[in-house]
Amino acid sequence: MSRILLSLILLTLPGLAASESMRCGKWVVNEDTPAEEIATKCGEPQQKEVKTEDVLGINALGNPIKLGVATTERWYYKRSPGSLTMVVTVLDGETKKIERAE
Repeated sequence: MSRILLSLILLTLPGLAASESMRCGKWVVNEDTPAEEIATKCGEPQQKEVKTEDVLGINALGNPIKLGVATTERWYYKRSPGSLTMVVTVLDGETKKIERAE
């Protein structure tokens, strides 16, 4: 439970990691670019990971309860053979981060 909550907090806090931009043809996209716009400008990623996790909270009695579901997507783009792979992280349809793959 705490791992899921921590992951959600880390994805939503701005400035924890250096954000990058990514070039897609004549456009440059960054974490402020809506996910739909990235998909339109950059096309389908070469690889996509989708992970769905329960969002949990604590009720008045101190018991865990399910508040909803969070969907995290990681889109992998490699623009050319010599370029670095870029990863776009999308949480519930909103762009959260663009970074170089490790």
